[in-house]
Amino acid sequence: MGTRSLITALWLLQLPSLWAGKLLDRAIATVNGHVLLASEWDDELRYECFMAKRPSQDLTAEDRKAALDRLIDQELLREQMHSAEFKLVSSSEVDQQLESLKNQFTPQSEAKSWGQSLASYGISEKLVRDHVELELNQLRLVEARLRPSIQVDAQAVESYYKEQMLPKLPPGKQPGLDQIAPKIRELLVETKLNELLSSWLETLRSQARIQVLDPSFSPPLPEGQ
Repeated sequence: MGTRSLITALWLLQLPSLWAGKLLDRAIATVNGHVLLASEWDDELRYECFMAKRPSQDLTAEDRKAALDRLIDQELLREQMHSAEFKLVSSSEVDQQLESLKNQFTPQSEAKSWGQSLASYGISEKLVRDHVELELNQLRLVEARLRPSIQVDAQAVESYYKEQMLPKLPPGKQPGLDQIAPKIRELLVETKLNELLSSWLETLRSQARIQVLDPSFSPPLPEGQ
């Protein structure tokens, strides 16, 4: 991750819609009757910039539309959690992941503290913790729902090894197939998992009642939405 930048007062003045969402909240979309607020969109943008250590000044209109798109996907997956049979993550698991995140963001070599990093993006530790908890639960949901259907056979692993891996490695530094096969298999499973997730979300969107109330922030939706 690159070096993150401060959200300057000048930038905040240039993006009044973000602060408007905080000062005078408004609905920007509905998903099956659930209202998504401008403040939630604001928080999502701040969190994503924080996690990517990305200068907030680099945000584009497409970035903001994509953030709303992700909020819609999050709500669709949140609905699935109520009907799915899987165990929610525990508070201790969330705490452990949050602590790991703190260590990544504020190593001993950095002068800026965790609190200063949060403040520079205008977010709280509770907001980060809530996002971490949601992401862990969604990951667990996706794993429980999709991973059991994925099969990666030995031929697929060997083909990836010969066609994708070996050509990129210099002679003498090529691991044997037996040595690297488990990692290749997991990579192929993760690739298929992402494909199935995209397909599942498209299906959920096609079945949902999604209304974007501000056309300027409309994310791309399937035909018929």
